[in-house]
Amino acid sequence: MSHLIRKVTSCTILAINRSSNVTLRTVLPVHVRTIFSSSSIGLDNFKLAREQYVSRHAPSIDSFKKRFLDSVNKPDAQIFTEDLRNMIMSADSDEEVNAVIQALKKYNTNKLKLTDYHFGSPIMRLLYIRNKPDLAMQLFMDESLKNIFNDSGSALILLNKLVEDKRYDDAIKVFEYGMQRGFTTTSGRTYPTDAVTLTIEALYRQNTKQSLAKAKELMTKVIERDADINPRTAAMMGLLAIQHDESSFAMEIIGAVRAQNLTTIQNIRV
Repeated sequence: MSHLIRKVTSCTILAINRSSNVTLRTVLPVHVRTIFSSSSIGLDNFKLAREQYVSRHAPSIDSFKKRFLDSVNKPDAQIFTEDLRNMIMSADSDEEVNAVIQALKKYNTNKLKLTDYHFGSPIMRLLYIRNKPDLAMQLFMDESLKNIFNDSGSALILLNKLVEDKRYDDAIKVFEYGMQRGFTTTSGRTYPTDAVTLTIEALYRQNTKQSLAKAKELMTKVIERDADINPRTAAMMGLLAIQHDESSFAMEIIGAVRAQNLTTIQNIRV
């Protein structure tokens, strides 16, 4: 998790678990690193690759775009993988972005695909830099496109954008939808660790008793399938619990973390 960059500094809070005489104290400053950097979710490389593509293909890019738009508008025209990839790398207007989405839907209906290239993350990065979170949510939650956007990368990029924009309810909604539909992960985990962290961050930032209850509900489901708890996820849950006078639960969730040497975990336990 070293690629997380932003920090949220908690207020100084003192809570005492009277039943066990264990004092919980968050030492100011307690840093919970949150929100993934643009480089860690591939945005920096994506932007650079787009710039290089446009520069390299400048003489022919206008004619390519015209041909691509024409093929999208023709019902019987086939969308080729390489053309869709190239349009993702060059789309720079709302019209062209919409053409990419229409082409993606058309491409998804192809019975014969000669490649296993995954368009989920590149599309999400395109919509991220074009500041279109509503469209990104719509696509992610489109059942007909579930095989394109059920990867952990798509979820991570979308959730990061929603949390960055302080759209916490939407972030929680997206993750719960993903839980119901299912994720594909390279780690073999049922729920992507980074997506879980961002969802708990959304609840942590809401900072209400209702958000704490929702965090407990979601983490119960996560632990049932994936067993262990990410340290930074646990730290945010612990801080949220302390702020709502549930120090016993904070100790419980922190105690379940394997990496007890993490600075934030140690500070909460002091």
